[in-house]
Amino acid sequence: MTSDKENPFAPILLMVDSSETAVRATRCAVDLATRLGCKLYAVTVVDTDTLSQLLKGKILVQEEMEEFETDLTASSERYLRATKKAAEEAGVDVEERLLKGGCHQTILAQQRELAAGLLVLGGFSYSMTKRDLVSKAKQLIIDEVPCPVIIVR
Repeated sequence: MTSDKENPFAPILLMVDSSETAVRATRCAVDLATRLGCKLYAVTVVDTDTLSQLLKGKILVQEEMEEFETDLTASSERYLRATKKAAEEAGVDVEERLLKGGCHQTILAQQRELAAGLLVLGGFSYSMTKRDLVSKAKQLIIDEVPCPVIIVR
């Protein structure tokens, strides 16, 4: 494995989500980690901040919020397992993390904590940032993350 000093892109942080482009982003991140010989961190975020806002706004009741959180967590775990399997099959050192909170702030915090040299995420349409929370979060992350970003369409 290449040392971080030799490779400014190490380690690689992969944002895992439920979008169609996330599958392609996973393949890209695994391929890059293989070629660069570096560790891959696969991170997904259950957006509990948005669920809490929906509860406070009386759009959801407590039971609905808990059910949504349970469903989102189970879905996120499936995506992480698939990512881990793909990485392990390619011989990539991978660590998966399922976190809760606001997606934008959580991914930025992970980049800082891990000192990730590269962020890989699934593409999105800018026009979707007004209607889709994941797209909006991705745009905010891209705007603020200090490392290079690969957006996989």
